[in-house]
Amino acid sequence: MRFMSGIQTVIEELNAIVDKARIEKAAHGYFAALYLQMTEAVRDGISGNAFDDGARMEKLDVFFANRYLHALLAWQRGGTPTRTWAHAFEESRRNDIAVIQHLLCGIHAHINLDLGIAAALTSPGPAIYELESDFMKINSVIDTLMVKVQVRLGKMSWPMQFLDELTGDTDSKIANFSIAIARDAAWKFAVDLALMPESVWPAQIQLKDQEMLKLARRISEPGFVANLVLWPVKWFEKGTVSDKIDVLLGR
Repeated sequence: MRFMSGIQTVIEELNAIVDKARIEKAAHGYFAALYLQMTEAVRDGISGNAFDDGARMEKLDVFFANRYLHALLAWQRGGTPTRTWAHAFEESRRNDIAVIQHLLCGIHAHINLDLGIAAALTSPGPAIYELESDFMKINSVIDTLMVKVQVRLGKMSWPMQFLDELTGDTDSKIANFSIAIARDAAWKFAVDLALMPESVWPAQIQLKDQEMLKLARRISEPGFVANLVLWPVKWFEKGTVSDKIDVLLGR
């Protein structure tokens, strides 16, 4: 897989991944379907002048996407992506965890590890501070999409509709982070990385990856109480993997 050089090219690649996952009934397609919509939303935001610097935001989005695309390709070819991504992809082989857990595994790897790296690549050195406003604006894009995803998950498994009411914040605690908190941590990592000499980046990324792997394991094995809550969600999920991908896409 070559380096994707434009956001529309990234979207085309993500569409191909989703289509193949649907045909193969591969659960890694759940996150791919979500990420496709996130990327489309960022593209629309850029074209609608929602960001201070659209060209810079596209650069960030492309760096960000390429980390996922290259990790997926490495895993599919038997290579070694980052440990956090390897965990997420291996968990996609399981059929005993809920779709929300599959999604959170991917979200965790991509936001908590990849996003900071992509931001530092986009604006290394003191220029990182100029990126902060647009970096934070993307929160609203993701928040809007996640509201839609939660509704779609409720259609897929009716207990999801009542998870917040029944458990308070238990569903978000499954992953021990919220997306907003994850993005704040990603920004801190981005600043730390951007202000370091690039020669030390590989070691710092490896340390971060090891730290994030520990949290990743808590998504698929969140403990007795969370598993008790998630059991009916998984039990009542309806449809094949392909059907669920279609629901996530809003089809």
